Amino acid sequence: MSGTRKRPPKAVIEKDFDDAIDRLEKKKPKDPLLKRLAAEGRLQINFSTVAKEAKHSRTLIAHAKCQYQSQRVRVLQLMRPGEVAAPRTASEVISRLREDVADLKIKLHAALSGQAAHFLARQRAEREAERWRKEAQRRENLLKERDKLHMVNQDSE
Repeated sequence: MSGTRKRPPKAVIEKDFDDAIDRLEKKKPKDPLLKRLAAEGRLQINFSTVAKEAKHSRTLIAHAKCQYQSQRVRVLQLMRPGEVAAPRTASEVISRLREDVADLKIKLHAALSGQAAHFLARQRAEREAERWRKEAQRRENLLKERDKLHMVNQDSE
């Protein structure tokens, strides 16, 4: 026996990655560590977990110019970058809550600023509408007076 191992065919490696992705999607991994994470509800689908489950190198799917692009695309679709894992310690909980409070304060400030701007714009619009109403009433009164004068002038003729 020689000291070098032969690489499995490309189709076999692709199938291993596809099967690993399928198992991770179903939350039924074979790897003991991944089984434990699945039981705790902390199993995430990413390049490392897929490679570990497939028992192949992560570099085969993790790089932009990797050999197995279709599997890379599948993993990227399943990854949830916006999703945050649950904190494990009290200090993590506290720091996340502080971040949330800071974000909420910023959002509240923005909402209050917008609300104030809308309120002021409404006040200006109401004042402008009142000014136009008064002007329309004034012109209407002028027309009535002109009509009266016109009628009086016609009667006197």
